[in-house]
Amino acid sequence: MRTVNLRMLGLDSKVCPNITVDGKYIKGNKNKFESYEATFETEKDEVEIVITRFLELNGKLWWLYALISFIISVFGLFEPRYDKKNIVIDCKFKLKLKDTNEVKIKFNTMSKEGNAVEIETENEYSIIENKYYVDKKAKTKWTILLLTKLVLWVIIIVLAVYFIINKVGK
Repeated sequence: MRTVNLRMLGLDSKVCPNITVDGKYIKGNKNKFESYEATFETEKDEVEIVITRFLELNGKLWWLYALISFIISVFGLFEPRYDKKNIVIDCKFKLKLKDTNEVKIKFNTMSKEGNAVEIETENEYSIIENKYYVDKKAKTKWTILLLTKLVLWVIIIVLAVYFIINKVGK
């Protein structure tokens, strides 16, 4: 059995990456230094590690979740903000394994272009994908959501003024 200790450094606190090893989801735990650590075991000589970032706006029922959270959060006042940059992590690499493996992944600053991570390990590895990119679909949905919230706020203000005038006028 081969053991892989995976350590990820430099992540923004808002970013929660999805880590899969050969198609199996690996849960990373935050340590006291605000980095993620994950350990997994395999009998293979080579594994494919994929690190991605899922944007909530790409979900199937994103509009329903956004509407419900808008209402529950007192019309958006206490709602956590969506990432307006909509930057996605796409990192995939193959790692040749020894008996015990230490892999340190350092995340670069999120930008529209450039390498997503720097990999430090004594093992041999090959990078398949390593980039940040802007998800245009999520960016469009974010704009639609923002405009919808603005229209809803205008409607709420107009209704409030209407009811106040009717209440005071009587």
